Amino acid sequence: MNNSVSVIDYGVGNINSVANMLKRAGSNVTFARTPKEVLTADRLILPGVGAFDACRRALDAVEGLEESILSFCESGRPMLGICVGMQLLGNTSDEGSSRGLDLIPGRIRRFSSIDSTQQPLKVPHMGWSSVSVTDDNPLFSEGLAETNRFYFVHSYYFDANEPAHIAARCEYGVSFAASVRRANIFGVQFHPEKSHRFGLQLFKNFVNAC
Repeated sequence: MNNSVSVIDYGVGNINSVANMLKRAGSNVTFARTPKEVLTADRLILPGVGAFDACRRALDAVEGLEESILSFCESGRPMLGICVGMQLLGNTSDEGSSRGLDLIPGRIRRFSSIDSTQQPLKVPHMGWSSVSVTDDNPLFSEGLAETNRFYFVHSYYFDANEPAHIAARCEYGVSFAASVRRANIFGVQFHPEKSHRFGLQLFKNFVNAC
């Protein structure tokens, strides 16, 4: 089986940490910095840290990068967005005015400072949390469906238009999408590269099951 993964390098994201964890998972890792490198990849990872608009501007700064990502996704090959990389899969964000990639319909919303019982809620959501997985999520198909803990750092979450696109949920004041999926397009809000053995297994599943 081809185990190659290309991490999109557009100036944001923990690309070296992601690459190191992918290598530990047994993957052959390259960095995709040009549209051609995106279009010739076997699998893609779109990382992202920081603010939604800043990540979008960085992506736009590479001529042809958005078009190559969209063409890659249309080909049916798997792509995984991580953290803000997942948020960029949506349409719009409360964090700014930029548009997303419109790959999975939904808006990125900010956590409220109070929970459903009107108790104060610390924002950002930071630390380890378990997620509840749907039955048909290949990212969690091996070793993660029953027991998992992932590391989160985020103030915004993906509010998917279609419940069918929510592949896993987490509870933090509200039940939010910890993972989304539309066909061959996947996203995780947490950081698998910081999630020790659970993140390692998720990357293995991305290569072997997606």
